[in-house]
Formats: sequence, C-alpha cells, structure tokens
Amino acid sequence: MLSNSIRQWARFVVLGTLVLPGLAFAQAGGQANAAPTLTPEIRAEILAGVKDTLEKRAFVPGLDFSKWDAMVAEKKEALDKADTENAFAGEVNRMLRSFGISHVGLQTPRTATFRRTGVTTGLGMGAQFADGAMTVQSVAEGSPAAKAGVKVGDKIVEINGAKVTAESRLQNAPNEALTVKIQRGKEELNIKIEAGEYVVVRKDTLTWPSEGIAMIRINSFSRGYERTDINNMVKEAEDKGAKSIIIDLRNNGGGAVNNLAHLMGLFIDPNLPVGTFVNKGMMNAYLKEKSLETATVKEIATWGTQKFRPTAPPVPRFDGTMAVLVNRGSASASEIFAAAIKEVRNSFVVGANTRGAVLASTYSRLASGFELQYPVSDYVTIKGQRLEGDPVVPTHAVEVPRGTQDDVILNAAVAALKAVNTFLY
Repeated sequence: MLSNSIRQWARFVVLGTLVLPGLAFAQAGGQANAAPTLTPEIRAEILAGVKDTLEKRAFVPGLDFSKWDAMVAEKKEALDKADTENAFAGEVNRMLRSFGISHVGLQTPRTATFRRTGVTTGLGMGAQFADGAMTVQSVAEGSPAAKAGVKVGDKIVEINGAKVTAESRLQNAPNEALTVKIQRGKEELNIKIEAGEYVVVRKDTLTWPSEGIAMIRINSFSRGYERTDINNMVKEAEDKGAKSIIIDLRNNGGGAVNNLAHLMGLFIDPNLPVGTFVNKGMMNAYLKEKSLETATVKEIATWGTQKFRPTAPPVPRFDGTMAVLVNRGSASASEIFAAAIKEVRNSFVVGANTRGAVLASTYSRLASGFELQYPVSDYVTIKGQRLEGDPVVPTHAVEVPRGTQDDVILNAAVAALKAVNTFLY
C-alpha cells in the first residue's frame, strides 16, 4: 500500500494536463470568447500571484523560474492589450510554455470552475461542415442539445433560418435560443435549443471486442472516474471468462494520483514499486547527504526509498494477459499506467507514442477567480525512465491511416493477445 506521506500527498496532487479555454467550450457550443474586461490592477495582481507561486512553490529539478520577471517585462505590451480573461490567459500561457515543461498554465475563472465541477455552458453538441450541411459528431449526455432531441448523425442545414455554410457556428449566449433545421434520413425537423449549463462527464465502459477479450475504456483519471464502477467492470470481465483485458487510454489526459494507484492495483501486485515521484524535499535530502550542488532526477529517484505503488484492490486482481491502448493524447497518469504495465507486468502497449507530459501538479487560486496549475514533483519509472519529455513507446506501434473507419489500434491489440495466447482462444 502507499505510505502515509504519499497517500496524503496524493489527495491534492493531480497528473492531468491543462484544459485550455476555448477547446471545451467551442465544441460544446458555448460562447468561448465572451469574458469581462480586466483592469490593469487585476492583471498586475494575477501576474504577481503567478510569480509568487512559481518562485516559492513550483518545482521541476534543474529548472529556474526566476526569469519570470524578465519574461513579463518583455511581453508587457501584449499583456497590457489583453483586456479579456481569455486573451490575458492566452498571453500568460504563451509565456509559461517557454519553460518547456508540462503541467503549468493559467486558467480563467470559467475554466477553473469547469475543472472543479464539470459544469460548462453551451449547447452540448459538436458538428462538422461538409457537403452543404453540418453533421452532428457528438451530443453530450444531459446537455441542452440532448434534451432537445438532437442526435449524432443529424445534418443541420439551417441555423435561425439561414443556410449553413463553412463559416456557420453553433454558438449562442446562455439562456438564448437558436433554431436548427435538421435532416434525419427522410425527415426534416425544426428543433429549438436554448444554451445552458450542463455537467460534462464521459462514462467509462466495458465492451467485448472479441471472444474472451474484454476492453475497459477509461476516459479520465479525474472527473468521471468511479472506482466502484471500474471494480465492477474488472470483476464482470473475469466472471464472464475474460482471458485478456484491454485498457483503452487513448486521449486520456490524466487526473488524480490516487485514481491512478487504484487502477494499477487491479492489475499489479501492490507490493511491487512502479516508480518514484521526486519532489523538492527529496532532492534537498539527497544533495545534503551526498554533499552535492546538483543531481539528475534519475539519480535522486534511484536513491529514494519512498516508491510509488498500486493500492490494494477490493476485488480480485486480474492476472490474465493485458494490453493498453495509447496515442499522442494519452498523457500524464495514462503514461505512468502504460509504463508500469509495460515494465512491471511485461504486457503489451499498443498504438502510438504518448505525449511525454508527466509532472505531478496542483493548483493555486489567484485574483478574480483565476487559477494557476503548477508542477510539484517529477516522476521516474522503476526501470529509470523519466517520462517528462520522453514518451512511452508502444511495444506494438500502429499507424492509423487517414480516413480509415476501422479501429486499427484495437485490432492490433486483439491480434497480439490472441497470438501470445493461442491456446486460450
């Protein structure tokens, strides 16, 4: 089990990537660029908060955050012109990206609220224009679009009486309605949708891509990750005779450390260490003991005795064959899980290289509802790979042809599992 200090630390540390303003809301149909004006005083207070957090609390071995003042001075003109929340956050995040690390970014009040609550505002639908219509690609469960009866595959041909073009946008302000004309097969419908608040939660799923092979799709290690549901999925897979389980972590950007430890415990012996989180305290202790001024993350991790381990599962651990599906969108906690399955369990990792964004982080509240995500520790796998900047490389690399309708990554995982266990299938 996790030591007490690691368990307490895991309660507030996350391994998730930053959600930038505009990404979630544009797809959802919200008005991503609407934001109140920021006064010079508020901007100055936020920048001071970023400086204080970076210099006193942020930690990445070998990285000096003291150049922040010089960066702010250099970008003063652009920062002064950014008078909306989104514009200001965008300028600050461009500066923060110059540090060359993951898990550092300024979030607007709206994005910070979404991160904490999962509540966003909009229509809750995404559509793509082609051949004179916007085809609905996604409809969020419980969203205004879903309640109005919009379905995936619907073709939107008019918005508020105007024909749809490549420039058309499904955006309107909260509590304002729009009417869309939809073609659904031979039907033509006029549907009125009023933008409003809804909770974004993608439910994890258990499916059976082949006989004897179960697949559990984990969308996130943060909001929506329900341990009881995951426990039940693993138990159901085993009860129904699964010889192999595939964990699909494609486009999973990470989340909470304690949820990561939980998932690992369902497949890896809790007595087995999978890696080391290196924080400032550990680094300082190592430098003091060795009478050194500098050291690499890997040296400190090798020396450290406090290892990261899975938590003991409440259901029987699955000991059958495994594969993990990953791609460029698999980041942070997903990368740690994939590396552990690869190194400790000697199982398959199938797909494309992960993102290489693995720093444990937390959040600092700043003026006017803004928040700063900042790193507090680095991570090294039990076999000595520092994952930040060094993605997990699949054991079975799969290239996805553009326009393909088949899930070639899943097909490759199924084939690999059947090949290694021919006597089981």
